[in-house]
Amino acid sequence: MSLRVLVVDDQRSPRRSLGLLLKNAGMQAGEAASGEEALTALKDGGYDLIVSDLRMDGMSGIDLLREVKNRFPQLPVILITAYGSIESAVEAMRLGAYDYLTKPFDEDEVLEKIQQAHALAQAGPAGGAAAVTDGGLIANSPVMRGVLIRTERIAGTELSILITGETGTGKSLLARYIHERSQRAGKTFVSLNCASLPEQLLESELFGHAKGSFTGASETRKGLFEEADGGTIFLDEIDTLTPAIQAKLLSVLQDREIRRLGTNQPRKVDIRVITAANRDLSILIENGEFRPDLYYRVNGYHINLPPLRDRVEDIEQLLTHFLDKYAARYGRSGLSLSDAALQRLLGYAFPGNVRQLETMVEQMVVFADDSGVIDLDALPEEVLQQSGRAAEEPARREQPTSLAENEQQVIEAALERYDSLTEVARNLGIGRTTLWRKLRQYNISRGPRGTSRSRS
Repeated sequence: MSLRVLVVDDQRSPRRSLGLLLKNAGMQAGEAASGEEALTALKDGGYDLIVSDLRMDGMSGIDLLREVKNRFPQLPVILITAYGSIESAVEAMRLGAYDYLTKPFDEDEVLEKIQQAHALAQAGPAGGAAAVTDGGLIANSPVMRGVLIRTERIAGTELSILITGETGTGKSLLARYIHERSQRAGKTFVSLNCASLPEQLLESELFGHAKGSFTGASETRKGLFEEADGGTIFLDEIDTLTPAIQAKLLSVLQDREIRRLGTNQPRKVDIRVITAANRDLSILIENGEFRPDLYYRVNGYHINLPPLRDRVEDIEQLLTHFLDKYAARYGRSGLSLSDAALQRLLGYAFPGNVRQLETMVEQMVVFADDSGVIDLDALPEEVLQQSGRAAEEPARREQPTSLAENEQQVIEAALERYDSLTEVARNLGIGRTTLWRKLRQYNISRGPRGTSRSRS
């Protein structure tokens, strides 16, 4: 049976044009002139996928996306708009859209995305966005499922990948997940935190050294780039690299060869490079702290890992995962969380993200009493002090009715949370110049934590 696609657009001409394109490609295309009409059509079933315009009178494409994910969570949705931006694409993916395309779109690209979305939906959770991956990544939330869908698509390529996100979000886990799904799976995976070593030791660790090249170099030694030959090297916290190491890393990415310390002999390496950063590299570039040419090399494809507070749907399964892990490690069987303790943890913001949650669970397992039930009195003090604040805040805000309103609310929430515009920009994942432009766009005159800002 041919693929059945519902095209939603309040303008007749583009709706008919897209429908004709799909029919010429051998698909069945239904049409809806509004979000409300689309939901009525979906009640009768019979559609495999939705392609919807973002900007529509009445129910917007984002509103339709929310309703579809509530009523038909497995039905893929692709959004198309003339008003595309990185921020709106991220928001659409966060809410569960399969993909996001901008007008004027390439016809082949639309058809390819439709086929990919349908294939992934047919494969089910095991086809990419698994609830629990074999590497320990949890993806029940729409935003994490979106991350894993994009990761599956890019893993098989040779593109360099930049992973960003707050400390503790699982960047190293995602890097290994990419390696294990690449053509280099089964080959060496090497990981190094660049912030863990001073410059000279880091240089030797990465590039190796010849005997006698410096005091203590008693023998010739291969570096991690050579160790990773044929496989993948993951460099965490590249935002801490010195200018000298940045220049040498750029040379490796350009020429795919290294020189050990103390020798001029080049050595070819066949590697895929995955990097990660806790800080916004665009801000570091503006400050002259990071090379823009290196940024373009490492940023062949960018994946941003959301903080745990933005993926609350994952917390309960993460708790179960870590309870099982540490119960086995410490020989504690039959442990469980009381409903009160679970609700308190679900309402906590977890500033340290998944790493903080894991540490908390290990402590709770160690100190659990003989009853096996972990109750409120066993929770860390910081959880008890911030009871429910993160859960209560969204309830106090009205639900945004458009993508722009959602973006404005996110920016205003960040202004309330952080002490400087640099912190706000970093946590929004944008540069300061972009942040200033958006403050003007939304006529926001309030600075961080309620302070005023200049309009100059």
